[in-house]
Amino acid sequence: MTFRSLSPRLAAMALCVGLAGAPIAASAQAFVEFPGRSLYERFGVDAVDLFDLRGQLSRSTVIDVRPRLEYDILHIEGAHHVPLGAPDFEDQVRALEEEHGGPLVFYCNGRESYMSYRAAARANSAGLGPTQAYDAGVRDWAERYPGLAMLRGEPIEDPETQLIGDEAFEARLLDADTFAQRVRGDSEAVVVDVRGNDERDEISLFAGREISSPMENIDTLNRVLDRADREGHDLLIFDQNGQQVRWLQYHLEERGIENYHFLEGGLQRFYDEVMSR
Repeated sequence: MTFRSLSPRLAAMALCVGLAGAPIAASAQAFVEFPGRSLYERFGVDAVDLFDLRGQLSRSTVIDVRPRLEYDILHIEGAHHVPLGAPDFEDQVRALEEEHGGPLVFYCNGRESYMSYRAAARANSAGLGPTQAYDAGVRDWAERYPGLAMLRGEPIEDPETQLIGDEAFEARLLDADTFAQRVRGDSEAVVVDVRGNDERDEISLFAGREISSPMENIDTLNRVLDRADREGHDLLIFDQNGQQVRWLQYHLEERGIENYHFLEGGLQRFYDEVMSR
């Protein structure tokens, strides 16, 4: 198996196995905050932190690898967009490197999202680089450097009022048991899986109830959302690790959709809780 074929769950399993005989990391805090670093460093992926990226921003080619919807809602100023799921991902990155130079810095939602690491690994495999993965995520960047973050195409002036806060987001979260009960108890609820094609597996989490509508296919997703809203059905939405839905919330609010909830922690936490019982 090549590195680029690792799914998020397999990567997590590989991390556990790989660390079984590994020495203790120099910084336990870094390991806790960025659980993917130890795994992906073994594949030649270098991480860059928040402050170092700010220092090198003007001489880096920064690439957002999330779906277009997320990029359009919030991205680092000057960042290019090349979705990790693009079939010509390497070719697009190569063109950016030829035009703008390096280093190439990839980012996503950070923390538990490994897309930035995977993007850097793919670029390395294609002979591009030097590459880095900024793994703190775009929200950390926006909160620390709001003037260098673009919200719907405009620099952020006041992140506390312009960004959807934790309280408003958490009010829409359902824990695994409650989410599952809602799915079982409301036959008309529309269950939507917004994970990307590279994250999806063959497992049907809710006995075929869910509609697969990746965030990168915005037209299809809008049809699903608008129909549920028009017919008055509740939307129960989940992603891989609970981070993509944070940006989807902006889209839902802008469209005036009110009846929606998200699976807290996404499918990954759902699996973790089920496996721990």
